[in-house]
Amino acid sequence: YYNLAAVGEATVERGTDTYRVTVRELRGDERDSIYDEQARRYPGFADYAQRTAGIRTIPVLELRRS
Repeated sequence: YYNLAAVGEATVERGTDTYRVTVRELRGDERDSIYDEQARRYPGFADYAQRTAGIRTIPVLELRRS
């Protein structure tokens, strides 16, 4: 997380495909919307957010193909 956020770019390997991405940390309503969708799809995200409520906000990074 820290390295990706600091550098702002990376290479992703997905199956046999490799491509460059830009990295951006999402904040505020944009972050909340994406995290809520992940929590809907994968209940573990919702459980983790509930356990850390009031302690920390789980960061969300956007990886966009460049």
